[in-house]
Amino acid sequence: MRFRFCGDADCPDWVLAEINMLSKLSSVKLKSLTQVVAQGIISPPIDIEKAEQIFTDSKLDEAIDLKACIACLGFILTSTIKFNCDHNALHSELQQLGLPREHSTSIKRVTSENCLDIATKLKGSSLKINPLQNFMLHINEKSNLVHFNMSINDKSTTVVMTPYTSDILLENLKGIRESMKEMIDDPYNI
Repeated sequence: MRFRFCGDADCPDWVLAEINMLSKLSSVKLKSLTQVVAQGIISPPIDIEKAEQIFTDSKLDEAIDLKACIACLGFILTSTIKFNCDHNALHSELQQLGLPREHSTSIKRVTSENCLDIATKLKGSSLKINPLQNFMLHINEKSNLVHFNMSINDKSTTVVMTPYTSDILLENLKGIRESMKEMIDDPYNI
């Protein structure tokens, strides 16, 4: 079966197993845990102490099940927003996977409340493996070479190139920027 919150794909087996675990929590505890996970996505890291307090009264194994439940809720929240899944569809699909109605409602509410903040966080962190922190360009008059100093992950690197190579690099980067603008304006015309 295909699920919209999974990008119209099958739900991963590990999520199915954890949904069974989530259904063992009360809907109030599940909502609180989902809020903790949502806040952890928005401003990392996840507050594990708060999550442990929510989890302590349950009959589940705190050491193993808590981390698995957090991972499952994180997957549900980020996938729902990543694939722009309607929150009513999420509610219905979670019930199809075996989560009780009250539990599905709790997750739906937290997702609705935090949707914009999570989407902003996901957009801000996408395609940024090693963000450029600082750069400086210097042309050595004696050797007629361009020294490009940059800092990535607190490591400084210097790239030395000819002015011709730097001009080609600049033109290629401008072309890439234009392609990215076109993809933003019309993402389905690839």
